[in-house]
Amino acid sequence: MTASPAWSGSVDAKASEGINTMLSLKVGQKISIIAEGWVKYGREEYALAAPFGRVKEGLITKADKVLKARFSASGKSYDIGSGVYEWAVPEAGEMILFVSDSSHRDNSGAFSVDVYTVADEKKGGVKKADWKGHVPATSSDWTRTGVAVSKGDTVMLVAAGTAQYDSRGRRFGPDGDSQHPSAQTPDPTFVLPEAVAGKLIIKAGEHLHGIGSGGTGWEVPADGELSFIFNDTNTASEYANNTGGYDVRLVVFG
Repeated sequence: MTASPAWSGSVDAKASEGINTMLSLKVGQKISIIAEGWVKYGREEYALAAPFGRVKEGLITKADKVLKARFSASGKSYDIGSGVYEWAVPEAGEMILFVSDSSHRDNSGAFSVDVYTVADEKKGGVKKADWKGHVPATSSDWTRTGVAVSKGDTVMLVAAGTAQYDSRGRRFGPDGDSQHPSAQTPDPTFVLPEAVAGKLIIKAGEHLHGIGSGGTGWEVPADGELSFIFNDTNTASEYANNTGGYDVRLVVFG
C-alpha cells in the first residue's frame, strides 16, 4: 500500500501570499505534513534556508521555522518547519503554505511539500503500534524501536532534523546528502550501499530500506523488529565525527 497525499506541490519562496493548497479543513481535523528542499531568502550566497530554519553563521537555527501555514479565514500563522505529525488543525478554512520572510522579491527556490490526512494514512488497516524517538548520526549501533512487525504490515513515518559529517561539513536532512559522491556512485562501505550518505535507513528483520523523510507507506517485506540508523561507512570511528540526527515518528498498520 502506498498512501497518496491529499495535496502535493511546491511552495515558491517568491510567493508573498503563499500557495493555497485548496484543502478545506475543519477545526481539529488531523493532518501530517512533510517538507524538504532549500530556498534562498536573499541574493547573498549564504542566505539559505531549509523548511526548519535559516543558515546563520554556518548553522541552521532550528527555532526559526521558515515554512508556515495560515488559513483563509485568518492571518495568524502556524509553524510547520520540516513537518508535523497528526497535527490538529487550529482553524477552519483552506490551508495556505508560505515561506516566512519580510520581503519575498529577492527570494528564489521552492520547498517540496506533501500533505496527508489521517484518513489517507490509515486506510491501509488497523493501527498496530506507534513510536517516537531520535536516531543519532553519531552512533554506529542501530536505534531499536521495540516495535515488532509482520510481513505485509505498512509503516508510515515522518522524519525531520539535520545532520552533518563534521563541524565543517554540509547540513542535510533525513533524505541524505544529495551532493555526496554516493549520490552518483554507490559506496560499498556504507550500511546500505545503494542509499546516499546520511539517509535514514530502516530495518525490519534483516531487510534494509532507505526510507529518508518518509511520506509514503512502506510495506514491510519481512517479520522482525523495526530499527533505524544513519547511513555511513560501517565503522564506529566514521560515525564519531558526525553531528546531529533525526527525529522520527512512525505508525504501523496491519
